[in-house]
Amino acid sequence: MKPVPDKASETVSKSDVPHLFSPEAKPFEAPPHRPREPNPAERRPMTEQSLTIHHVTPHFYPEVGGVEDSLRHFGAWLVQGGHRVIVHTSSLAASGETLAARGAIEGIEIQRYPPISNRGYFRTWFRPDLSGARLIHLHGYAVRTNDRVVRAASQVPIVFSLHHGVRMPHVGRRVRVLRKFYDRFVGVPTLRRVDRILVTSSGDVPWLTRRGIPDAKVRVVPSPLPDDAYVPGDASWGRDRVGGPFILYLGRLHEEKGVDDLLEAFSRLPPDARLVFAGPDGGRLSALRNRARDLGVASRVTFLGTVSEDEKRSLLASCVCLALPSLFEAQGLVAIESWAQGRPIVATRVGALAEMISHGETGLLVPYHDIHALADSLDRMWTHPEVGNEMGAKGKRVAESFRIGKIAPRLLQIYEDLAAH
Repeated sequence: MKPVPDKASETVSKSDVPHLFSPEAKPFEAPPHRPREPNPAERRPMTEQSLTIHHVTPHFYPEVGGVEDSLRHFGAWLVQGGHRVIVHTSSLAASGETLAARGAIEGIEIQRYPPISNRGYFRTWFRPDLSGARLIHLHGYAVRTNDRVVRAASQVPIVFSLHHGVRMPHVGRRVRVLRKFYDRFVGVPTLRRVDRILVTSSGDVPWLTRRGIPDAKVRVVPSPLPDDAYVPGDASWGRDRVGGPFILYLGRLHEEKGVDDLLEAFSRLPPDARLVFAGPDGGRLSALRNRARDLGVASRVTFLGTVSEDEKRSLLASCVCLALPSLFEAQGLVAIESWAQGRPIVATRVGALAEMISHGETGLLVPYHDIHALADSLDRMWTHPEVGNEMGAKGKRVAESFRIGKIAPRLLQIYEDLAAH
């Protein structure tokens, strides 16, 4: 039985503590990829040993993002194994529109709830109906809905995925101050009450240990890639569309992703270099376009907007390298997607990227906010493609360890252990 919540966990109002991760904007060009709906014949029927897992997450399909994709990949794998997966999420879309109360994707049942407090895409608070749930999996640290679920479901085994990590200081000073307050009075008390905490890399474990979270409660379970991610993309498609070789950025156009630094670094590259931004606007699209004009590189910079999964693979397969200049990154699933297509990475030495990328072997690492070092590394990839090709080949071997079939069984074992007690 979990301990009764103390009063300290109630001292921070939802208006005082924002969600710590920036919002994703509505895709503005290409339509979102619709995952393949498995043939019912491929699914195993539910048995007495089958589990029903209730997931609670701020947002889910058709929204896109690291958390949404990771949950979808795990969920589809579990459904095909004969288990039932129910996702409880907000009905508030990135566009501000209201999504249908019920839905499904790849056999995953979706239940959406109107936000009680609508203070932005990631600051949504809703009340999921978890009556009768025997196993709950929460997604996202500093999500007030999850804090409340933990206090209410004191008799139910709970798994808590941090996803974005907890050890890295946020880039914004105000959020760092609020985060310190939140950690002490809400976040850490919440984590102490759950049964298992999942992190995507081992670097978060010491942070949890220092705050009294037993190591035995923590499991390292990286976000996986589905088998489709390893299907070779059309290497000619991207270069034909862009007009030649290019450096690729893939992700939200948001300041915490270092997109402004990337554009500045790119402006120092040879005049034949090209840069492609692919991903939804996170608030920096207009500024990036204006800055590209100011720098005189607008004709060599392409903004594709959101791309489909097929287009993503083709862009990765055809790029010179992937640029990942994030200021804040927990795992960086796109790095593994790049390796799966045999392409190297230039990334900042932050979070799990520093643990995952072997400098000089599978990619190049630079200090964040160091535009000079970023430009030098990108220039090396551009002027010596043979070096990048060798790194990409080594990265492709590393990517194999992130296949869904190798990681998902570890999550299932956690569920089965909790369900057995």
